[in-house]
Amino acid sequence: MPETWPAGVIARYLTVGGATVDLTSRLNVMTPPEPFATLAACSGCPAYQEFSHWRLIWQLEGGQDEEHHPAAADKDARAWAQAHAETCRAVPRPTA
Repeated sequence: MPETWPAGVIARYLTVGGATVDLTSRLNVMTPPEPFATLAACSGCPAYQEFSHWRLIWQLEGGQDEEHHPAAADKDARAWAQAHAETCRAVPRPTA
């Protein structure tokens, strides 16, 4: 029977070493209640990557705007987590 995911985990990948790579939404005091990034973090090694929900969009007239694209950040985080999980051989830290 699989264990319950920790609160806030939106996706989880199992590494070849038996650890997990968890995806969570990152919040801060500047952006509540909207997350500003998606974090992918491995529980077996120090590897992590943060993917911003904000993208720079270049305008034809010149200049740029920032747009909120959480789905793009989630997609990038999932790809990174999958690639890391396929190669990470770190074992999870014991809980007791």
